[in-house]
Amino acid sequence: MEFKDKLKWKKCSKCEFLQHPSHLRCLNCKNDKFIFIESTDKCTLLTYTILKAPPMEFRSQKSYALGLVEFNNGIKALGQLSTDLELVPGMQLKPVFKKICENLNGEEIYSFIFVPL
Repeated sequence: MEFKDKLKWKKCSKCEFLQHPSHLRCLNCKNDKFIFIESTDKCTLLTYTILKAPPMEFRSQKSYALGLVEFNNGIKALGQLSTDLELVPGMQLKPVFKKICENLNGEEIYSFIFVPL
């Protein structure tokens, strides 16, 4: 497993649109020149939902929270929250890279989860 400490996003060098790094062209202006930017150490919870019927990969959990967060530099991300208790939009979180589940083939899946500060 390769450890990841920052989320990396593409910023269009022409219009400065932020987007997921998998896109080859800017979704806004179709430019193909980008700079990579990294997330900061803190983010703000914008909104969240509690999943009471999680997918099979999360069968060991009765429920879990997903949240939309925004970093100070404009990066937005959707991810699992470490708790579903006392969540309040506007609260400060930090990203932590860890195992989130095992897929249906039994392989470990790693991603960022967001933990309250």
